[in-house]
Amino acid sequence: MHEPEESDEPTSPAMRRVFDELEAEFEAGLRREADQESMAAARAELGATVLWEQLARRVGSDTVVLAGPRAFRGTVVASYPKFLVLRGADGAEHLIRHGTAVSFALAPEPPSLRPTPAATTRRYQFALALRELARRREPIRALLADGTNCDGTIEAVGSDYLEVAEHDLGEARRRGAVRARRFISFAAVIAVTLPQERR
Repeated sequence: MHEPEESDEPTSPAMRRVFDELEAEFEAGLRREADQESMAAARAELGATVLWEQLARRVGSDTVVLAGPRAFRGTVVASYPKFLVLRGADGAEHLIRHGTAVSFALAPEPPSLRPTPAATTRRYQFALALRELARRREPIRALLADGTNCDGTIEAVGSDYLEVAEHDLGEARRRGAVRARRFISFAAVIAVTLPQERR
């Protein structure tokens, strides 16, 4: 059998345009596929991300946190699985529990995002933060879901509650200054605030 000989004639300009257009369409199709795969991967990653991780990637951002009837304005300092740390303009720090009645309003243009938090961050729980405040004898204000406050020093932290020795924030925790001991379930706590004047 005889193989056909290749023609020495150059491809006509019209045929060259057809080949160029087909090649351009093919490359555009490959780019669209790559973009769609990237978007699908980004959606899958976003779909697996929980709220506290999204907030942890926005440390340093200004935000308004609506927690039940209360609003907190400030800068995101840290975010953990059960709570967010927000620093107000007055220097007070708020440990705000994540919950069903909490939402976050951030700037319309997202900042450059930080990396996903390390696995060790996942282990830092609300109770651990409160135990550290109790160890340091920090005066706090517990803001409660019923709209009331409880001022004093954390005496002890259980698995689902804290015990507060109630006293005025301006006074040191002394026996004569303590008005009562209050036991508060975590479920009743919207936020725990460390007032700026005592920090």
